[in-house]
Amino acid sequence: MNPRLLIVDADRELRSWLRHHVEILWPDGTTLELEPGEMEKAYARHSTARNLDLVLLGVNCGDSPEVPSSGLEPLRRLLHFEEVPPVVVIAEGGNELTAVYAMQLGAADYLPRRLMNAQRLATSLRLALRKRERALAVGHTSRRALDALQLALPQYSIVRRLGESARAAVYLAHSAVLGRYVALKITRPAPGASPEASREFAREYAAISAIRHPSVVEIYDYGYHAGREFIAMEYFPCGDLKTRLLQPITISESLEYAQRICAALAVIHAAGLVHRDLKPPNVMLRQDGSIVLIDFGLARAVDNETPGTAAGVLRGSPYYMSPEQAQGLPPDARSDLYSLGVILFEMLSGSKPYSGSSAVEVMEQHVRGVRPPLPAECAALEPLLDKFMARELSGRCPNALAAQQALQAASAALSESAVPFEAAVGSA
Repeated sequence: MNPRLLIVDADRELRSWLRHHVEILWPDGTTLELEPGEMEKAYARHSTARNLDLVLLGVNCGDSPEVPSSGLEPLRRLLHFEEVPPVVVIAEGGNELTAVYAMQLGAADYLPRRLMNAQRLATSLRLALRKRERALAVGHTSRRALDALQLALPQYSIVRRLGESARAAVYLAHSAVLGRYVALKITRPAPGASPEASREFAREYAAISAIRHPSVVEIYDYGYHAGREFIAMEYFPCGDLKTRLLQPITISESLEYAQRICAALAVIHAAGLVHRDLKPPNVMLRQDGSIVLIDFGLARAVDNETPGTAAGVLRGSPYYMSPEQAQGLPPDARSDLYSLGVILFEMLSGSKPYSGSSAVEVMEQHVRGVRPPLPAECAALEPLLDKFMARELSGRCPNALAAQQALQAASAALSESAVPFEAAVGSA
């Protein structure tokens, strides 16, 4: 491969160093250099500037302990253009939060300048180019269908893909009507799918359109065109809890996140809904640290006796599924609390409680397995985890409010050493 790379940085010496090592890796490649002020003009005016395989973007994020979002503004602006190749960020200053935020914005990789060497640079560039090759392979087969869909949805300008699953793809899009960026979720074509399966977004829209609360994702639009559903909702540039868990998290932060999720669950349970698919990717983060629940496609009314899926078909993530869901039994609000217990275990321990070579194996452990203990430093939280992850519904916290109170008691005991910790979490 003879890649075409663009190096953007204000430091001429760094650009020369980067160019030297890039040309060692790919002697027959093409390497361009630009000052930061020239980048957007070149990208906006010249199609040749877009005909790239990789961008190395230098940013200066300073030394603030907070996320210096202004330092990452060049990355944000660049990623708003269409057909942007993978971007590797070379960061002066910044911290762990800066790295997380850069990846959430869409960077292919993040390299602190003070830690960069030839080997780390080479590894990062090779991995980014592999992502590029895979994306192009997929894009050649799906671009025509996407262009046709965008023409059918003239009110939305699709910027880039944010994620995908077997059922749908999610895109960052700009709404001409709202004048803002939205997350646009579009179902994948499913030949032979039942009418029930092809209206999942309609159920999601119906489930939460009446709930107006900061802890529940806001839905802007829903529609159905050419056999495919679409739904437009809030876009969260700070990403999700799954991404946050790629970085270290303290015990107190874990308990705080769990409390916020509990508060959000209390809102949807009060509205008569059970989420049924609570997991870190469905917990979005705002810049102020608050959380928002998304993906209510599996949500059901508490008193809804109609089966949500066909007989023998289980929906949801096996890693976070309650025992009753794994057995195909009707869930209630305490099923969501079990899933939250799994998330809390993962935050405290750094791993999921159950794993296996298949989904069935994982679900079987939820039903009959023995939960592994928490790390020694979290041992005092074992009674709290029992309140969330009890196998029987009757053994769990009765509702989200009681669960939140148990978490608050645990947090208070953690910060006040004079209070016996086990007694506090065990009596809440």
